[in-house]
Amino acid sequence: MIIHNYFSDPNEAVLTTSFVLDKADQITRVYHYFEDGMWEFVGETKAEESDYSVVSMEEIIKLDNTLLSLSNMDPGYFAYRTTGNNVFVIEKISNDT
Repeated sequence: MIIHNYFSDPNEAVLTTSFVLDKADQITRVYHYFEDGMWEFVGETKAEESDYSVVSMEEIIKLDNTLLSLSNMDPGYFAYRTTGNNVFVIEKISNDT
Protein backbone atom coordinates (compact mmCIF):
# COMPACT_ATOMS: atom_id res chain seq x y z
CA MET A 1 0.00 0.00 0.00
CA ILE A 2 1.31 3.45 -0.92
CA ILE A 3 0.76 6.09 1.74
CA HIS A 4 0.44 9.69 0.62
CA ASN A 5 0.83 12.51 3.11
CA TYR A 6 -1.29 15.02 1.25
CA PHE A 7 -4.92 15.59 0.36
CA SER A 8 -5.59 15.31 -3.37
CA ASP A 9 -7.35 18.66 -3.76
CA PRO A 10 -6.15 21.67 -1.74
CA ASN A 11 -9.28 23.57 -2.85
CA GLU A 12 -11.68 20.90 -1.59
CA ALA A 13 -14.42 22.43 0.58
CA VAL A 14 -14.41 21.23 4.20
CA LEU A 15 -16.38 22.07 7.32
CA THR A 16 -14.94 23.57 10.49
CA THR A 17 -16.03 25.86 13.28
CA SER A 18 -15.34 29.48 14.06
CA PHE A 19 -13.64 28.24 17.24
CA VAL A 20 -11.05 26.37 15.16
CA LEU A 21 -10.60 29.26 12.73
CA ASP A 22 -10.12 31.73 15.61
CA LYS A 23 -7.60 29.30 17.16
CA ALA A 24 -9.70 29.17 20.32
CA ASP A 25 -10.10 25.42 19.83
CA GLN A 26 -7.64 22.77 18.65
CA ILE A 27 -8.78 20.21 16.10
CA THR A 28 -9.37 17.01 18.06
CA ARG A 29 -12.00 15.31 15.90
CA VAL A 30 -12.05 14.74 12.16
CA TYR A 31 -14.92 13.12 10.26
CA HIS A 32 -14.83 11.88 6.67
CA TYR A 33 -18.46 11.20 5.84
CA PHE A 34 -19.39 8.24 3.67
CA GLU A 35 -22.59 9.73 2.19
CA ASP A 36 -21.03 12.75 0.49
CA GLY A 37 -17.28 12.43 1.11
CA MET A 38 -17.30 15.69 3.11
CA TRP A 39 -14.58 16.33 5.70
CA GLU A 40 -15.34 17.98 9.06
CA PHE A 41 -12.61 19.32 11.39
CA VAL A 42 -13.76 20.26 14.91
CA GLY A 43 -12.55 20.68 18.47
CA GLU A 44 -14.12 20.10 21.85
CA THR A 45 -16.30 23.22 21.97
CA LYS A 46 -19.96 22.41 21.37
CA ALA A 47 -20.92 24.14 18.14
CA GLU A 48 -24.27 25.23 16.77
CA GLU A 49 -25.01 25.23 13.04
CA SER A 50 -24.28 28.97 12.90
CA ASP A 51 -20.74 28.33 14.22
CA TYR A 52 -19.75 26.31 11.13
CA SER A 53 -17.87 27.62 8.11
CA VAL A 54 -16.83 26.14 4.79
CA VAL A 55 -13.12 26.60 4.07
CA SER A 56 -10.59 24.96 1.79
CA MET A 57 -8.57 21.90 2.73
CA GLU A 58 -5.46 24.04 2.26
CA GLU A 59 -6.66 26.51 4.90
CA ILE A 60 -7.24 23.71 7.43
CA ILE A 61 -3.79 22.22 6.76
CA LYS A 62 -2.21 25.65 7.27
CA LEU A 63 -3.88 25.76 10.71
CA ASP A 64 -2.64 22.29 11.66
CA ASN A 65 -0.30 20.36 9.38
CA THR A 66 -0.52 17.23 11.59
CA LEU A 67 -3.82 16.64 9.79
CA LEU A 68 -1.80 15.42 6.82
CA SER A 69 -1.50 12.12 8.69
CA LEU A 70 -5.22 11.59 7.95
CA SER A 71 -5.04 12.16 4.20
CA ASN A 72 -5.66 8.45 3.50
CA MET A 73 -8.60 8.10 5.91
CA ASP A 74 -11.46 6.49 4.00
CA PRO A 75 -14.99 7.89 3.93
CA GLY A 76 -17.07 6.44 6.75
CA TYR A 77 -14.34 6.92 9.36
CA PHE A 78 -13.48 9.49 12.00
CA ALA A 79 -10.32 10.30 13.93
CA TYR A 80 -9.91 11.70 17.41
CA ARG A 81 -7.18 12.74 19.82
CA THR A 82 -7.21 14.16 23.33
CA THR A 83 -5.12 17.23 22.49
CA GLY A 84 -3.72 18.88 19.38
CA ASN A 85 -0.32 17.29 20.02
CA ASN A 86 -1.43 13.65 20.28
CA VAL A 87 -1.60 11.06 17.53
CA PHE A 88 -5.03 10.47 16.00
CA VAL A 89 -6.95 7.24 16.64
CA ILE A 90 -9.08 6.22 13.65
CA GLU A 91 -12.39 4.36 13.97
CA LYS A 92 -15.37 3.56 11.78
CA ILE A 93 -18.29 5.99 12.15
CA SER A 94 -21.05 4.16 13.98
CA ASN A 95 -24.53 4.10 12.48
CA ASP A 96 -25.82 4.72 16.02
CA THR A 97 -24.61 8.37 16.03
